[in-house]
Amino acid sequence: MIPAAFVRIDPPTTHQKKMPTTLAPVLPRHEEFSIEELIDAYLKGPSEIRDAIAGMTEEEIQSQPVDDMWSTLEVVCHLADCEQFFADRMKRTAATDRPELMEVDGYRYNDAMDYQHHDLEEELLLIEATRRQMARTLRLLPREAWNREATLSDLGTLTLRHLVLHAINHVHHHLEYVTEKRKAMRRTRSSS
Repeated sequence: MIPAAFVRIDPPTTHQKKMPTTLAPVLPRHEEFSIEELIDAYLKGPSEIRDAIAGMTEEEIQSQPVDDMWSTLEVVCHLADCEQFFADRMKRTAATDRPELMEVDGYRYNDAMDYQHHDLEEELLLIEATRRQMARTLRLLPREAWNREATLSDLGTLTLRHLVLHAINHVHHHLEYVTEKRKAMRRTRSSS
C-alpha cells in the first residue's frame, strides 16, 4: 500500500460537513514508487472502496452515525466526482504544455447534486470505469510524460506523478472516514 503523502487538512467551510478538504503533496514522496507501482495502486482504488463498504446494508450506507459527517453514499459520490476531475487533470498534464489546472471545490457538489439520492452501484461503476480507462492511458504514455508539469493555483507546480499519487491517496484518506463510520455504527448497535 502506498503511504499517505498528502497531509494538509483545511477546516470545514459553511458548505462542508466534517470532511477533510484539499490535500497538499509532500513532493519527494512520489519518486519512491515506480510508474508500475503507481498505476497498480491507482487501479486498486475501486476494489478498496468496495472492500470498505462490503456487507453494509442500504440503511448503513445512507446513515450518518457520526454527527455532521457524510454518509458512506455521500463519500462514494464525492469520490466519483473527484475521479472525473483527477482524470481530466492527468490527461491535460500529459497532453498539453504546462496547463493551468482548475481548482475544484468538490465539497459544494454534495448539496447541489443531492448525493443522498444517488445510486451507489452507479457511482462505484463510474469510479471503476474512470480508473480503468485512465490506467490504460497512463500505461501507454512514454516515461518522460510522467515528469510533465502543470500548475494548480494553491499548490504550485505538480508533475503527472504527483497527480496520480494524489488520486490514490484521496481514496485512502476518505476510506478512513468510512471505517470510522462503521465502527461508530457497531458501537451504537452494541450499546442498544
